[in-house]
Amino acid sequence: MFNITVIGSTDRQLPDMFKAVGARVTAAPLAALSDVGSSAAQTPDLLVLDVRSTGAIPAALVAVKRLAPALGIVIVAKTMDPALLLDAMRAGVSEVVTDPITQEAVDRAVQHVAGQRPVADAGPVFAFVGAKGGVGTTTVAVNVATALGGASAPGRSLFVDLHQMCGDAAVFFGVEPRFSIADALDNTHRLDQTFLHGLVTPVAPGLDLLASCDRAVPAHGDATKIRAVMEFAATAYRYTVVDLPRSDSTCLDALDKATTVVIVANQELATVRSAGRMASSLRQRYGRERVMVVISRSDRQADIGHAEVERAVGSEVAFTFASDYRNALQALHKGRPIVLDDNNELSASLNRFARRLAGLDKPAPTADRPSGFLGLFAGGRRS
Repeated sequence: MFNITVIGSTDRQLPDMFKAVGARVTAAPLAALSDVGSSAAQTPDLLVLDVRSTGAIPAALVAVKRLAPALGIVIVAKTMDPALLLDAMRAGVSEVVTDPITQEAVDRAVQHVAGQRPVADAGPVFAFVGAKGGVGTTTVAVNVATALGGASAPGRSLFVDLHQMCGDAAVFFGVEPRFSIADALDNTHRLDQTFLHGLVTPVAPGLDLLASCDRAVPAHGDATKIRAVMEFAATAYRYTVVDLPRSDSTCLDALDKATTVVIVANQELATVRSAGRMASSLRQRYGRERVMVVISRSDRQADIGHAEVERAVGSEVAFTFASDYRNALQALHKGRPIVLDDNNELSASLNRFARRLAGLDKPAPTADRPSGFLGLFAGGRRS
């Protein structure tokens, strides 16, 4: 049975309205909010938070969502106040119901949240985003997906190019897909195994591609639809790898289903600073444990060393990839991911990272790294 906890409400009819959908309902005072999510036994399927008396989202709700990222949250408010809605979105709220509360609105909210619940056997979703353009995000994502495809038997893996127009994944795979992510986003109501498999293109052993559109299309700025595609993909594939546009805030706001968000950076100053800002924002939204930073084209002679990058991004660098521009460019021109020819340091490092990301290998101990050049990240340059 669907378990619902109603918190902070003095409205005696509200719990009864949620009981009417066939759920088991528990009512609790606002002080009990901080206990939700602290253990599996205390985590309901749906949390209903009545903020009509306060008109504000409690700060504790963010911590609850971090502890229980799969928890569905419905806010009951007096009106659709823009500031309240923004705070609710940042806290991971699924639905907002406003006065006058009707049974129809309650039913619709519960159905929506129930439809978003993760399937027990859903596979992991790995989202890749570049701290800056040109850092090699698609190169890393394409090759990680290819490596996972080869390691995912008996299931297949899926690469999703969320650049809704002119993404490059199809070029990396050397294919010209008939359908694109735009077709999936326009038809989320039709998503099933048959429909999704009709949109994807097989591109490597064990791997399918849901490509970017190659022509101008109307904007699909709907985080709900993006979440729906990612969630369904996770139920249909062993692994799902998503290439995200860093400039599209809608995509970055739709990563609730992502198991891990990988920020790709290099050792260039502007990129490192951007990675620090991006890492801070994504950790605040999705939790520190779900966000990692990797370095592409590692350069041991760079002015900015690994220690400086780690200080800027506020965490250890999870992985570094060898710099091999010539082989990477040749692989792109051939339309053949470099990991398929595991004969150089770059392909070997990409394969190792894919296995580590999927939990197929245990990470090696992190070596101490030299420091220097720290003044750039301690409040900016000195004059």
